Amino acid sequence: MRLYFSIVFLFCLASSFAQEMLVGLEFNPVVQDKYEEMSRFKDISSGLDTIPIVVPFFDDFREPTVFPSPERWIDHYAFVNSDIPVFPVNRGAVTLDAISDSGQMYPNAVPGPTTFLADHLTSRYIRLDSIFTPVSRSLTPADSVYLSFWYQPEGRGKPPHTADSLSLRFLVKPAWDSISPTDTTHFEEVWQEIWRTEGMSLDTFYINNNNLYFVQVMIPIVDSQYFKNTFRFQFYNYVSLASSSEPSWQSNCSQWNLDNIYLDINRSESDTLKPEITFIERPPSMLKNYASMPFPQYTDNPTNEMADTLDLFMSNRDLENHNSTYGYSMKDVNGTWQNNYSGGEYVMKPFYSFGYVTYAPFAHPLVLQLFPISTADSALYLITHQVQSIDGSMLGDTMHAYQRFYNYYAYDDGTPDAGYGLTPAGSLLAYRFKLNKTPDTLRAIQFFFNQTLSKNNVQLFYLRVWNDANGKPDQVLYDTLVFPRFADSLNKFVTYHLDPPVRVSNTFYVGWEQTTDDNLNLGYDRYNNSRDQILFNVSGEWITSAFSGSLMIRPILGKPIPLGVAENHKEPVKLKVYPNPASGEFVQIDLPSELDRTDIYTVRLINLFSQEVIREPFSGRVNVSGCSPGIYIITLSGSSGQVVATAKVVVRR
Repeated sequence: MRLYFSIVFLFCLASSFAQEMLVGLEFNPVVQDKYEEMSRFKDISSGLDTIPIVVPFFDDFREPTVFPSPERWIDHYAFVNSDIPVFPVNRGAVTLDAISDSGQMYPNAVPGPTTFLADHLTSRYIRLDSIFTPVSRSLTPADSVYLSFWYQPEGRGKPPHTADSLSLRFLVKPAWDSISPTDTTHFEEVWQEIWRTEGMSLDTFYINNNNLYFVQVMIPIVDSQYFKNTFRFQFYNYVSLASSSEPSWQSNCSQWNLDNIYLDINRSESDTLKPEITFIERPPSMLKNYASMPFPQYTDNPTNEMADTLDLFMSNRDLENHNSTYGYSMKDVNGTWQNNYSGGEYVMKPFYSFGYVTYAPFAHPLVLQLFPISTADSALYLITHQVQSIDGSMLGDTMHAYQRFYNYYAYDDGTPDAGYGLTPAGSLLAYRFKLNKTPDTLRAIQFFFNQTLSKNNVQLFYLRVWNDANGKPDQVLYDTLVFPRFADSLNKFVTYHLDPPVRVSNTFYVGWEQTTDDNLNLGYDRYNNSRDQILFNVSGEWITSAFSGSLMIRPILGKPIPLGVAENHKEPVKLKVYPNPASGEFVQIDLPSELDRTDIYTVRLINLFSQEVIREPFSGRVNVSGCSPGIYIITLSGSSGQVVATAKVVVRR
């Protein structure tokens, strides 16, 4: 079983040196997209229900709905996902954190140590006054009603601080209005807290709970005041943001994961099982190294690129053995090709005594078949995994994934779980990629930068490409000064086109050199691990990343890229500055021919600490006699304020 301790230890170790850091998200793009989608059809904030549902109440958050299902829940603050929970009860869970239903940090979020109320997960009204099958009758405390749930702090997110908490409360009285002949008085809902736990890291939680990643809570409902047709329960969390002198490093934190929330009658303290045979984590890539890669690169050496085996986690959450089958299929989405794998039959033993299934044909199935080879530029395949009991119990699970072959390499799954950053100014980041078909043409590089509330990560950086020498970045093949940009909801990655394209061979690296101490807040996927391909350099030596995960950087190779609709963002052009290095009083600046000569431009000189040294109207030259020796960035802004041209200048004395 994969352990999470090393991630936490390395996180703390790296943080202590303030060189390579992970932070939580200030915006959740998945939630934000879903919010905007639903807002086009209805006001999702007005979803208070008036029609109660009946027991049993159960939700395992298996379906990737982003928001909790309105069939059972009335709000959309919590996040249904399979990215953040670590080894949930079954595939998927719901996460409470400091990001609201709009995908943004709550407006009441303030630096710690003060806590603030954040996410809610609120059930619909539930009929605890009656049941209607097999016959209608009233419910009372004698019907042994229990509410149970499984919970986990942190997961792949950020650990809740000790002052943070996760709580459960029951509704005592709904909101109501008192109407008199002359006035109407509104009374708010009345709640009673039932259960509460304080924040801690996942490794502490794991040790404190006998090596369990999720812990179940069983709550009997015995107070007669809750046996009515307006019973409701709610989970909520209190969050504190760590205080920081660097606002670019502040972020979402205090994740809590909930799974298998179950309310029913005729239960007991020992009624902890809901029998199922289930997958635990989502499907892995069929490729050995990448989540996706260019199809021509795959077809040049497919045997080397296919995984030898897959790693699957599945369990039998029953007290009985179940004879079961497992298999997967690989299918061309056009229906022209299909291949099937069968792991045969195996008696799956109960998870609570034997843990996850270790039988190799189930847990580590072989990958025996290659995807078809063709001269096409791209391909798409549907992968379906299925485990099924064959003893009459009808227990089983099915999950689907796509294997994509387009024009880019990707280690990541496309969803950011955190933000990655380096400090100080001058820090270098390099991401390693290896070609089969060599040489090839690097046309562009896609980055996913997380949006931040303060926008402190919008800092100039040098986008860079290197070749390889003995497993480390060597000669710089491409270097240009750019800003982090943020795409719209149609495509979260932003494409930086290389002009001119770069010829790359064998192994190459893409990344950056920072110009400031600020966190550029690159999207980081903690689910897929390409740690060995991430190198950083803050002191003259290239070091492998301390974190398990994948950077959201994707190089695009091959044929020229159809640009289609013009992009809203244009890269700054290069300024010609001379003499450079400068040892005299002035440097001359030529206005690039691409720029509008009728516009009014402003020149700024910025040092590597992101401090503005000079700001003045453009005149064709800048007096640098008062500048200390060092490296500076010159920017040229138009009347709109947008930076349209940049250059690096070295001042010597």
